[in-house]
Amino acid sequence: MSQKQTQHSHNVVESFKGKLSTELQSQIGESNFSALELIVESAISTAVLEELEKAADRVEKLSHDIRNFAESYDS
Repeated sequence: MSQKQTQHSHNVVESFKGKLSTELQSQIGESNFSALELIVESAISTAVLEELEKAADRVEKLSHDIRNFAESYDS
């Protein structure tokens, strides 16, 4: 995971914690907030990887289209 994703997931959880009372934060506990950070970070990573795969698929298709055009250009 990138440092940006780790920091962003931490910021998301901290923002969420800020909306809770101190008592509720204590009941939830730091270990559960840490687990939530990992869940958020994993969700971010999954979304990023899915978008990278889509971009790679588009580049691959464009590469094939360019090759086909180049091969048939003089025909």
